[in-house]
Amino acid sequence: MVAYFPMFFGVLLAAAAVLPAPCTSATLDCTEWIKPAGQSSRVLVYRTHPFETRNENITRAFVFVHGILRDADNHFRTALAAAFLADGLDDTMIVAPRFASNSSASGNEVGNCRDVLAADEANWICDAERPDTWRSGGAAVIGGKFSSFDFMDEILRRLARKEVFPNLKMIVVAGHSAGGQFVIR
Repeated sequence: MVAYFPMFFGVLLAAAAVLPAPCTSATLDCTEWIKPAGQSSRVLVYRTHPFETRNENITRAFVFVHGILRDADNHFRTALAAAFLADGLDDTMIVAPRFASNSSASGNEVGNCRDVLAADEANWICDAERPDTWRSGGAAVIGGKFSSFDFMDEILRRLARKEVFPNLKMIVVAGHSAGGQFVIR
């Protein structure tokens, strides 16, 4: 029995090296850009596992939409803590998109709408009085062809690819505050 221990331990180490570790910090290493086909703008998402790397361990996905403050990084950390407590970091893909805003039409801003935008980052109106914000599926300011719902559809399309996540059985989309409004709509 003792002779088999080193061999068994070696097999365990090799298996652990193959299993992709989840990304567990709200840093640039845990982000990816999402862009629907035909769109020049993109949305930043925090995620625990890459969208393009095959991962047979993922059985569920949790997409968590931020509130009016557009603090996807904080919502990502909250979802990470919940997954950790539920022992679900290894089999759950956590995604927190950022619907940025550095635009106001009338000055009725909510949540200090002065996000620093990356090149080609989609930007939405952040006016409490308007019905066409990201919260209600409004179109991005530049181009106006793609809505926040189109970007969410692209996130869900990527999660649903069986060639990347062959064992994914469940996707939950939830939101906090304005993110809850977005999800309901």
